[in-house]
Amino acid sequence: MRPETGTDAVDAILYAAHRIRRAADAALREHGLSLPALKLLKALAARDRSMGEISQVLHVSPRTVTDMIDGLEGRGLVTRGPHASDRRVTLLARASTAADQAAATAVSALDQHEQRTLRHLLDRVCSPV
Repeated sequence: MRPETGTDAVDAILYAAHRIRRAADAALREHGLSLPALKLLKALAARDRSMGEISQVLHVSPRTVTDMIDGLEGRGLVTRGPHASDRRVTLLARASTAADQAAATAVSALDQHEQRTLRHLLDRVCSPV
């Protein structure tokens, strides 16, 4: 159901974002992940990070990071220690591909020029006044 904020453009943005998020979540669930977990794995993909660094990167509380790490560690996807696990990298690649495909599908009705225009307009909407 489309939101009704009273501003058609805002309603369209919120509805589009909601649909994209749902598609990405569904694609990630097939790999046993959530969008926050994918963001955490991506934050760890480049290098190992402390819990505090992850908290800052994801813009969530340290307690939330701890809970997320506990869940992923229980599944063998993350380890607390000096080395990253191969399973994390493999899962990250598969899950990232699924999320990327969901995002591409979300804008597939737009040609490249329209996608650039949409990006430009959304950047302007998000810019501070």
